[in-house]
Amino acid sequence: MPSRIEKLEAHTSHLLDAFLKLRERYSILDPMLYDKTVCEQFGSGTKARGFSTLRYSLFLTCVQDIAKLTLDSDPRMPSIKNLMDKLSDCSLCEAFRRKYAVWVVPPIEESMDLDVIGILKKMELQEQSDREVQFEEILNREKINWEALNDMPCLSSFQTIRDKIVAHTEVCLVLDKYQFVDISSLGIKWSDVNKVIQIMQLLVNDIGLIIRNTGFAWESFDEQLDTGSKGFWSS
Repeated sequence: MPSRIEKLEAHTSHLLDAFLKLRERYSILDPMLYDKTVCEQFGSGTKARGFSTLRYSLFLTCVQDIAKLTLDSDPRMPSIKNLMDKLSDCSLCEAFRRKYAVWVVPPIEESMDLDVIGILKKMELQEQSDREVQFEEILNREKINWEALNDMPCLSSFQTIRDKIVAHTEVCLVLDKYQFVDISSLGIKWSDVNKVIQIMQLLVNDIGLIIRNTGFAWESFDEQLDTGSKGFWSS
């Protein structure tokens, strides 16, 4: 049976995979919102209805992904909320701190000069101390970004869309009439999706550094998405 650390490492890996899929979906949606050429070419005439339908569907899918990956509290779900809650456990956090700071280094050869051995050991201890400081910086930055994300009013609106429109179709009583939940009443903007995704990326990256001690090549990934999006909309 996997340990708690192994389980969190697996959840962190799945969170990254799911977030990358969200980024891919949004890379197709973004030009539909902000690229004038794409909007003029596909958003008018006989293509307008299909364009509008696709844009709305991609928007709802991205919103559902955001709500799922940020706020889902099901313990089986690799969400940012669940992982941040786990990192509030002092014993777990300490285990990750040690894992981040203490690296397995090749044994020092006994044939080495004693002065050289002493210097190498001092360097190893200094590097370990530097990594401990770095860990704390990442953890503090992560807490600040998580608080900033939770403070965004649109996040609760995204949760409402996911729970009452996408995952379930809910009707509510308004002025003696039952009607579907009106997205326009939630006060969200197209741009809110991108704003949330940007903060999510900071959190996903830092969670990966803390729990798995690994980063991600975001610049290379951005280039791939840009190439794919331009290739799709130019066809």
